[in-house]
Amino acid sequence: MKLQTKINIRFLAIMFLVFTGAGILFYFMLDHIVNYNITEMLESRKAYTILSFRQNPQNFENVFSPDHSIFVKRINSGKEYTLYSDTLAFDEEEKELVPFRKMTFSLHNSNQNYEIIILQSLVESEDLQKVIFSFMAVLFMMILAALFLLNKWLSARVWDPFFKSLSILRSWKIAKSQQVNFEKSDISEFDQLNKLLGNMMQKIQADFVNLKEFTENASHEIQTPLAIIKSKLELVLQDKELGNLQNQRVHAAYESVIRLSKLNEALLLLSKIENRQFKDLEEIDFCELLRSRVEYLEELFDLKHIEVTLQLKDQVVFTMNPMLAEILANNLLSNALKHNVENGKINISSKDCQIVILNTGKKTEIDPSKLFLRFSKQSTSGESTGLGLAIASEICKTNQLELSYSYSGEMHNLTLGKTL
Repeated sequence: MKLQTKINIRFLAIMFLVFTGAGILFYFMLDHIVNYNITEMLESRKAYTILSFRQNPQNFENVFSPDHSIFVKRINSGKEYTLYSDTLAFDEEEKELVPFRKMTFSLHNSNQNYEIIILQSLVESEDLQKVIFSFMAVLFMMILAALFLLNKWLSARVWDPFFKSLSILRSWKIAKSQQVNFEKSDISEFDQLNKLLGNMMQKIQADFVNLKEFTENASHEIQTPLAIIKSKLELVLQDKELGNLQNQRVHAAYESVIRLSKLNEALLLLSKIENRQFKDLEEIDFCELLRSRVEYLEELFDLKHIEVTLQLKDQVVFTMNPMLAEILANNLLSNALKHNVENGKINISSKDCQIVILNTGKKTEIDPSKLFLRFSKQSTSGESTGLGLAIASEICKTNQLELSYSYSGEMHNLTLGKTL
């Protein structure tokens, strides 16, 4: 969820709670005011009734009430009291039972005791309450909607510099030497953030260039003495006067130099892939590429008596750098060859836009989840650098491809396909 949306939702929730509380409080205050006014009206009518009693005590029982809301009856008790209650009574105008506020009180003189009941209709008061409360509810909702839209508009304007900075960050490429310029805003916090981001991006870019140059230079400088050592060892191995023991030791050193040279080249390649230095992309028919690489490695398969079966009926096309595609195909086929058994099998098929490479071999002792990490080896062979599948995995990551491994029925399974 976006921060701006989250803020707006919380603002709306808080304002809704505030308005709801205010509405409830307003309702009870309005009800109290209406009840107070009803009571005042009843007290006024009580005073009028008492005045009528004092002016004409002899004929008080026949007091006239135009709306039939005053009732007088004689009682025996001389106790004084005033009671309030709510009741329902038939209203001649409404033609139905309606709520009334009832006031019951006593009147006394030396000869007679009376109980007077005064009724005051609540219909008008309740209707007024409903109208006022409905109006206030609609007004509250309109204010709430207006505040929400205003807050959303203000938030969008306030956060506009942040989104512009975010857009610059999205388009920034570390491999490109481009000057990053953030727009100056009227918010000091965003200006501080942009300044820190600008400095950090310049430092990252400088470190990237330095690391890239160091890697290339180091690889080149290492490769030169390795080539010299290799040529010198070849000359020593050709010396017929060299003893058997010395020959074995020199040969071991020669193999170590070759392995070190391959390791250096593999690490350099891995570094270039991670740094996204292979930019030229093309649509590669991976099935056709595998066919050509199988033909190229045919002699190696024959030396190990491995039967290779191609079932590449469905065309599989990946968009990637041609050189990386060839390296990926070579690494997958080399992996199937190195970790196979004598008189083994390799089956290469295509289905559902995926390439599946099956090869016979012993179950690996390495955790499958660590198989694509650097220097993870399925065998102790000195020929393996432990970087073949790591390079293949890194190529897949940089080209939105997915490489997965499984083992079933004495067969290793490598599946290559597009990332979902």
